[in-house]
Amino acid sequence: MKFWFYLCLFFCSLVQAEEKALTHVRQLTSFSMGFEKAGEAYFSPDGTTIIFQAVPESQHHYQIYTMKLDDGVPIMVSTGKGTCTCAYFRPDGQKILFASSHESPIADRKSPENQGKYRWDFTPYMNIYEANPDGTSLTLLTTGAAYCAECAYSPDGSQIVYASNRDGSMNLYVMKADGSHVRQITHTSHCYNGGPFFSPDGRHIVFRADRDRADYLQLFLIGSDGSGEKQLTFNEAVNWAPYWHPSGEVIAYTTSLHGHHQYQIYLMNLRTGVQYRLTDHPSFNGLPSFSPDGQKILWTSKRADHTSQIFIADFTMPEELR
Repeated sequence: MKFWFYLCLFFCSLVQAEEKALTHVRQLTSFSMGFEKAGEAYFSPDGTTIIFQAVPESQHHYQIYTMKLDDGVPIMVSTGKGTCTCAYFRPDGQKILFASSHESPIADRKSPENQGKYRWDFTPYMNIYEANPDGTSLTLLTTGAAYCAECAYSPDGSQIVYASNRDGSMNLYVMKADGSHVRQITHTSHCYNGGPFFSPDGRHIVFRADRDRADYLQLFLIGSDGSGEKQLTFNEAVNWAPYWHPSGEVIAYTTSLHGHHQYQIYLMNLRTGVQYRLTDHPSFNGLPSFSPDGQKILWTSKRADHTSQIFIADFTMPEELR
């Protein structure tokens, strides 16, 4: 009996720790909805809809879905072919962006045995597409055999930042929203730079890179023109999936500080350097994103049934970060 008593106390303490910043936690996707797993969700500009990637039941590859928060009905907006990732709404809500390999001339080599792991293959012929929010009027923005993905719009919708190995190493690029005027903003070799997002004012880009040790990602900040690069984290963990709070002063990110089987979400105030542990649950928690008003947060977690699914909560900025 003592074991169960102390176990209950342990889990209650975790819940209480999370409730300081997260309230009204609820699950948005599930295996019962037909998803082997789902994750990396982002809000529409009006905050009423989310866009995300999910693996349909009995399949092996991600497709892109949208879902209105008031009805909870997922709608596939990708083609259903190839593998997809990194979906995002244009700031005016009139277009969506995602990467897909559905037009690849070669078979997708992503192996089923890796499907339960958050380790993304750099699929060749992965290219970036823009479409209407319902998936119609699909327009190809990048071409070729390289991997082009991990894409997001600038706050005014005029530019897109993304990652590509077109030069032989994974670097960051910025292009106009129609795919023209491509410019490279990181210039490294034999390492990975990816997962970029523009700051709310469009002046900076936050991203992840494994400059010193393969796969051990640290977070970086760089000017949108490629100047003034600054490293944000310095640890022996894997730090990834950074995302801006609308205030422009705080980012949320995923870290393995507590073990590779217990990824957790942390917050960091970029002005003061103060950090705050946001999730405190003994499972995978990662890929955070905020609503446009900063009052809600989406993230991916295995806390319910050991499959990666999407959760939402009301968010209160911790006092320590204000």
